[in-house]
Amino acid sequence: MGRTNRMKAVLMVAATWMLSCAVMQAAEREFTDVVRAISDQFHARPAHIPLFGLVNFATFVAHPAGVKHIDFALFENLDLSDYAARDIAETIRRANPDWLPFVRVQEHGETVFVYMAQDRSDCKLLVVTVETGEATVVEVTLNSEAVQAWLRQPEASAARNVSR
Repeated sequence: MGRTNRMKAVLMVAATWMLSCAVMQAAEREFTDVVRAISDQFHARPAHIPLFGLVNFATFVAHPAGVKHIDFALFENLDLSDYAARDIAETIRRANPDWLPFVRVQEHGETVFVYMAQDRSDCKLLVVTVETGEATVVEVTLNSEAVQAWLRQPEASAARNVSR
């Protein structure tokens, strides 16, 4: 009887692990879809950033400023001469229509796009910057309570996070 209970426990742990891996892959897919779409549009691949996994591990453990997860892609040496900001916005929209445009700033040859999406009880931000020869894509998953606290009192939240 004891062996059967252990076997059930092992099966439950394995099933939970497989389900959590599937959920993480779905979350990663949103970022990957946007990066792939930009890669295809610019005919470039993002630069490899050594040890970036450690950043995500630290973020997962510490949740600095309510950040739960971060993804980052950097494209260098791009030929952007044929592309307008509207083309990039359209590329992002086609890659994942769940991203809602939040802010767009275009100034001095640099364009910054900020998109938002709901992820269960969390808030996700996608920030894409495009400038001469370079594009950066950052996705951040934020604790919604931390975002609400920051929106209510941004100065106090910033001071609290700096003093840590």
